[in-house]
Amino acid sequence: MTIPEEGKEFIDQILQEHNTRRQRHGAPELEYNTELSEMAQQWAEKLAKQKTNPSLNRLLIVPFFVVSVVEHWYQEHEKYEYETPGWQTGTNYFTQVIWRSTKEIGVGCAYVKKSHENDEDNTSCSNGSVCKSMTSLSSNGKLAADGDKVIVAFYRPAGNNNRSGQFAANVLKPL
Repeated sequence: MTIPEEGKEFIDQILQEHNTRRQRHGAPELEYNTELSEMAQQWAEKLAKQKTNPSLNRLLIVPFFVVSVVEHWYQEHEKYEYETPGWQTGTNYFTQVIWRSTKEIGVGCAYVKKSHENDEDNTSCSNGSVCKSMTSLSSNGKLAADGDKVIVAFYRPAGNNNRSGQFAANVLKPL
């Protein structure tokens, strides 16, 4: 997959924003993965066509900038209780951002198309480029508006593993 220059800049920003927050928690830097981005892009395009906010992980339908997208996920840290590590309601985007054993990220984005446009006009960002980003679901359940951007992030290995001891080992207090 060839990524246009504006897409590369977006990827760099997403990685930087993730890695800045991961560093606060002693987690190693993420690396960009093309295969994950291709899968995320396909998923973003599918979701953009649905124009709804399904209850799925790793999706956001909003007009965010890169910094605010990653910060939106990270803000869930305010709810996370480190003293009782484990899956906690309303914190799964934060925990995925900093999940220590996650090594790679892939992102995709697509615009919700206007009803009078054909599929080729609005399936990806920036003149057909793949926009790289990591984001989560908007939780208000509203219908997406024409022109809203769907941003999807996939991680490898995926975080939020609820097996015994995994949260304690992967979600560390800020340094």
